[in-house]
Amino acid sequence: MATASEPSDLRILVVDDEEDNVEIISHFLQQEGYHVERAYDGEQALEAIRRANNGFHLILLDIMMPGKDGYEVVRTLRQRAETEHIPVIFLTAKTEEEDQIKGLLLGADSYLTKPVPPAVVVANVKAVLRRSGVEESRIMQVGDLTIYEDEYRASLEGRDLGLTLTEFELLRYLVRHPRKAFTRQHLLETIWKDAMMVTERTVDAHIKNLREKLGPFAIHIQTVRGVGYRFVEDAEGASEEA
Repeated sequence: MATASEPSDLRILVVDDEEDNVEIISHFLQQEGYHVERAYDGEQALEAIRRANNGFHLILLDIMMPGKDGYEVVRTLRQRAETEHIPVIFLTAKTEEEDQIKGLLLGADSYLTKPVPPAVVVANVKAVLRRSGVEESRIMQVGDLTIYEDEYRASLEGRDLGLTLTEFELLRYLVRHPRKAFTRQHLLETIWKDAMMVTERTVDAHIKNLREKLGPFAIHIQTVRGVGYRFVEDAEGASEEA
């Protein structure tokens, strides 16, 4: 299986004096495979950058914080040769146009105003990393199956499969972990997370729909009796039993 550069080696610093915001954003970034560190004010942020030997690939930064605010942090980073290249995304409640202009002129790469859905934050992180040359668009290729992770779509022999978001997440998760068998309960907790009113039969129903869309390629999704499901690159001996 061929993959583009993986995010697991990429380090992101999330800085906000509101701990709940830090935890929510960190959770979504970690779900995408990024290594995340946290700081809760400007001084902590600069200290974390120093400890990391300037090794962060991107910084998500609030503006209004006690002590050094986000503007001061960016100004400091841009004045140092060893940190001037680190991409910065402002994530802030300051919505005035002059605040946005000030942030961008100081050297921020993007400016998001709260509240903003975590998925939008993640999409901006990916876009900024690509523009900075740090991360390429991620694509997984298995035979004739192509999974475009950043676009949340998959194609087979060049034909878009028209997957729902849940079907896409399920296929991506199985393909990411070839030959590893997952229980239905594990898949529920991983893909559906905290969704209410879902049962293990929900997994079976989505696997059935996914297999129908994959056609003959569905032989790569095995049913493991008494356990659940797994994806195999070599489909020899695979079972299509739901």
